Amino acid sequence: MNTIDILDNISTSVIIINKFTEIVYINAAGENFFHNSKANLKNKKINTFFAKENNEIINQIYDAIALNQKTISRDIEVSLKSKIKYHLNCNIQIIYIEDEKHVLLEINLLRNKKNIEENLKFIDRSNTSKIITRSIAHEIKNPLGGIKGAAQLLESEIEDKFKDYTNIIIYEADRLKNYIDKMLGPKEKPSFKFVNLHSITDKIINISNITSNKKIMYIKDYDPSIPDLYIDENMINQSLLNLVKNANEAVSNNNGIIIIKTRVERNYTINKIRHKLVSIISVIDNGNGINDDIKNKLFLPLVTNKADGSGLGLSISQRLISANNGIIDFEEEINKTIFKIILPIEKY
Repeated sequence: MNTIDILDNISTSVIIINKFTEIVYINAAGENFFHNSKANLKNKKINTFFAKENNEIINQIYDAIALNQKTISRDIEVSLKSKIKYHLNCNIQIIYIEDEKHVLLEINLLRNKKNIEENLKFIDRSNTSKIITRSIAHEIKNPLGGIKGAAQLLESEIEDKFKDYTNIIIYEADRLKNYIDKMLGPKEKPSFKFVNLHSITDKIINISNITSNKKIMYIKDYDPSIPDLYIDENMINQSLLNLVKNANEAVSNNNGIIIIKTRVERNYTINKIRHKLVSIISVIDNGNGINDDIKNKLFLPLVTNKADGSGLGLSISQRLISANNGIIDFEEEINKTIFKIILPIEKY
């Protein structure tokens, strides 16, 4: 493995610029940082990609060029022109390539560490919630069965004019049982096979277009390099459909936009397991966002900000994705709500 391959397989963004602040080299993590390709980044001035051209990183670069000094900035916040914000550490030092002065940037995202910690917290909460939910469900389902059985026996003994009441008891008992079954999530084990990710996203967009009563613009932003994923297709279908349905309900009728974006990211940790490659399906909408008081408990059962919602959709979707060794993440940008399905690419 050569030096370029090694740099492309580390999670730290490595960027080399010349004395004119033009990018002459950037690794794969750097591409992810700027959400842009090497072809588009190379030979461009680095300050043109930041929201503020005089941000702390750019000031560090100028100091390095002028004073030949190494600088380290910790826990700083920078914004890109794409409105993405990062918390990061940045190390900058002077290097010489063929006797020409260059600047080497090493950028470590603190957000990645935070995401890993948040993912672990979610998994702990989810496991605790699952145990509690199963215990409560078991305690409720037994009496429900007794209530339904008693109503069925009573139905055979009473006059027809009273049977409407027993029918209501039986119907409501069945409805509650179905609700509890949804809380418990899927019973079947995943059926894994290699599936083209974009065949799933295309199908979901078509379904949403047909079933929606709103005039919504769907935008596909696909990475064609993503290989087939080893997943349970039905589970991913159900999860993605739920996320798109939520986005559909959040946007307005006239100027609603939903973007389905797919990307590959390197060196991503899910549930303490580090994966060399993951695929990320982002559902991005310009709707009314998520209430602040439920953001930290979105994926727990019975949590919703919808007047007629059950609060089970995201919880069930998270369990389905977890069964495929992935996770659903939530982010916000200016005027955008983003849910990401992150799935490992194990074989490529």
